Amino acid sequence: MKDIYRYLSRCLRAKIRAKRKIKEIAVQLYTVDKGFKQGFLWDVGCLSMDDVRHLLDTLKKVNLVSSSLVIVQLGQDSFADFGVCDMNRWYVGHEERPVIIDVSAGHSAPRTADASVATLHNGLVDLLQARLKATAERGQPFTQIVQWPLGEDVCRTSAYGLFIGYPVVYWYVTEITHENCLSMVPLAVFQAGMKPHGDEAFDPFVSFSVPTALLNQPAVKMALNLWEESVARNNFKCVTFTKVFNTVIM
Repeated sequence: MKDIYRYLSRCLRAKIRAKRKIKEIAVQLYTVDKGFKQGFLWDVGCLSMDDVRHLLDTLKKVNLVSSSLVIVQLGQDSFADFGVCDMNRWYVGHEERPVIIDVSAGHSAPRTADASVATLHNGLVDLLQARLKATAERGQPFTQIVQWPLGEDVCRTSAYGLFIGYPVVYWYVTEITHENCLSMVPLAVFQAGMKPHGDEAFDPFVSFSVPTALLNQPAVKMALNLWEESVARNNFKCVTFTKVFNTVIM
């Protein structure tokens, strides 16, 4: 990871002044490249997709990241959100589908989503897997941009969670409102990151939450156990705590 950080510091110092932001990019790319994380939603550094594509090409030329890293555009708009993933790992890495939690505003409390919602999200995963597999089979030498077409009715919060690879993903009905029923609900927050050295602060590269009332549901419990086993297997530090928010914005 340090090699990636040093290289990025040279490449990005003219565009990104904050060293912590460059470090965040380095950690995220490293964890995706090594398979510790399914995807990285690029929301740091104010770089365009073309900037990131050029950056990945330079990192690949000096063998700091795998040639199989690609950019995924989430939606059809050219100004849509985007992220980075390893196309080879992503299209074979979703045998265990995440648990979908329905947090629609009309509910009195969060609940596991019904089968129709799970089927919808399985279809979204299948679509991106197919597109990544087709890209891998073409074997282009430069970093590719893979479009993940998401309809207006797709909950973007869910799409982000699916892409990143959270074991538990939130969903809510977007046709009615973009509010949810998580306000004042106790949430168990799960974070994983590299073990800090010396006086370094713990800086997680992944963080997600689960309503505490659902922690003992069998599907949720199994998904979290698998995630925690993966964290332990890769020798990362895992932190969990409970928090209540007055308002949860997605």
